[in-house]
Amino acid sequence: MESVMTMVGRDGEQTQLSAFVQASEGECLALTGEPGVGKTTLLNYAAGRAAQAGHLVIRATGVETESGLPYAGLHQLLHPLICDASQPATDIGAEFDTVFGQTEGTPPSAMTLGLAVLRLLSSAASKRPLLLVLDDAHWLDDASAAVCGFVARRLSGTPMKLLVAERSDVAARFPAVAPRQTPVTPLAADDAALLLDRYRPALSKQVRRLVLSQAQGNPLALLELPAHLAGHDGDRLPEELLGRPGEPLPTRLQHIYGTRIAALADSVRAELLKGALDGAGAGPGYGVPPSPRYRMHDVEEAVACGLLVDEPATGELAFRHPLVRTSVVRSATPNQRHAAHQALARTHREDLDRRAAHLAAATVDPDEEVAAVLEAAAESATRRGAALTAATWLTRAAELSGHRADRLRRLDDAAVVAGHVARLGQEHRFVQTGLATGADRARDELRATGTRPRASVRAPLALTPQEREIAALAASGMTNEEIAARTRLSPRTVSTRLYRIFPVLGVTSRSALRDALARLDGVSPAVIR
Repeated sequence: MESVMTMVGRDGEQTQLSAFVQASEGECLALTGEPGVGKTTLLNYAAGRAAQAGHLVIRATGVETESGLPYAGLHQLLHPLICDASQPATDIGAEFDTVFGQTEGTPPSAMTLGLAVLRLLSSAASKRPLLLVLDDAHWLDDASAAVCGFVARRLSGTPMKLLVAERSDVAARFPAVAPRQTPVTPLAADDAALLLDRYRPALSKQVRRLVLSQAQGNPLALLELPAHLAGHDGDRLPEELLGRPGEPLPTRLQHIYGTRIAALADSVRAELLKGALDGAGAGPGYGVPPSPRYRMHDVEEAVACGLLVDEPATGELAFRHPLVRTSVVRSATPNQRHAAHQALARTHREDLDRRAAHLAAATVDPDEEVAAVLEAAAESATRRGAALTAATWLTRAAELSGHRADRLRRLDDAAVVAGHVARLGQEHRFVQTGLATGADRARDELRATGTRPRASVRAPLALTPQEREIAALAASGMTNEEIAARTRLSPRTVSTRLYRIFPVLGVTSRSALRDALARLDGVSPAVIR
C-alpha cells in the first residue's frame, strides 16, 4: 500500500484525523470503506500524528481466523498494558485472568469487565493521552466487540480515543457507538492517475489506461495491477488477465493474488496456508502469556513476489494485505486446508481454544475425541462468560459426536446456552443456524434416552444470581409461596423461574435440586448483562 508520506488525494481525511487526534474530548471515530481503499494507511497516519504529539498509541487488528476465539481481540488490545511492569497491579483486575483463561472463577458480567477495561485504560491515560487503534474491526470476536462497544460509549470526558477501521461490505461492529463515521471512498480520477504515475512511471499508455479503468480509484488495485500485467503485450491486453469482467474489485484482486500463489512451490504454499489459518503476523497471540501464532519458514519466494512483508510492530512476516490471506485460503483445496488445520492443532496442543478451533475446521466425519475437545472448550468459554462461543462450539461438538445420546446431550446444552444468548438480544445468531428450531426436538429425544445434561456446561452462564437463590431455597424444601415471601417475588414468578431452572440443571423434580446444585462444585453462576 502507499505509505503515509506519499498519500495522494486524502487531504480531507488527513485534516479530519489530525483534528480528531488533537481534540481534548475523548470519542470514537470509525473509518469505513472497501478493501484496499486505504483505511490502514489512514490509521497509520493518525497513529503517527498521535505518537508525535506524545500520545500513547495501542493498536490491534481483527483476524478472521480468530473471530471465534473468545476475547482474542480484547487480549491483543490490552496485552501491552497487562504486561507493562510500570502499570499498578491494582489496575489489572482479576477479571482479566478469568476471561483470558488463566484462572477459574465466576465469569464477570459485561458491565464488570467493561469497567475493569476502563480502569486499566484510564490508568494508562493518566500519564499521557491514549489512542486506541483497531483495524479490521469487522473480524473481532463477539465477546471483544461487546467490550469495545461498552468502552466506546464511555470515552466522553476522558483523554482516550478509539479509532476504528471497518470494511463497508460486511456488517459493521460499531455503527451505534461511533457517532462520527468517515467513509473512505476511492480516489478521484486525477488523484488515481497521480498515484499510479508516482509508483509506476514507466507504464505504456495501453497498460496505464487499462489499470486506471480497472482499478476504479482503489489504491491497492492501482499498485497491484501493473505488476500483474508485466510481460504482456501492451497492444493486446485482455481484461480477463484481471479476473472476470464485472466481478467486484476485491474478487478481482484475489484472482491476481491467486495467480501469484499458484506459481509458488508446494512447500511455500503450505507454509502460507498455515500462516493464513493461524493469523500469522497479526500481533501478539491469544492468552497470557500470549500463545505464539504460527511462524512461517522458508517463504522467501513469497516475500520476493510481494505477498509477504516484514511487519515492524512484531518483527515477523505478515501478509501484505488481508486479501492475500483470504486468497491463500481460497486457493487451497479442502484436503489441503484440513491438513493445515490438523498441523496447527498439533502445534497448539497446549492451547485449548486454538486446538479446538483448528480441530473443528479439520474434521469432517464424526469423531468423539474431537467432540470432547470442543465440549471442553465450550465449558472453558462458559467459565469466561463467552456464551456465544460456547453455544457455537457445543453445536459443532454435537455434529461430530459419535453416539446419538452424546449428540443430543450436546445439542441440548447448546440450546440452553443459546437461550442465554437470546436473553442478551443475540438470538438472531442462532435462528440463522437453525439451532433454535431444533432445540425442543433434541431435548425430547434426550429425555427419551434417559441421559442427563451436564451442569458444568450450562450453569455458569445459564442461571442468574436470583435464579440460583430460588433453586437453593427450593432445594431446602420451601414452597413457592415461602420462596416468594423471602425473595419479594410473586408465587407465579417463582413458578416461572423454576420451570426454566429445572432443564438448565438437568433435573425434573425439586428432590433432585440439591444434588444438581452440589454438582456445580462451587461454580457461581453469573449472567453477562
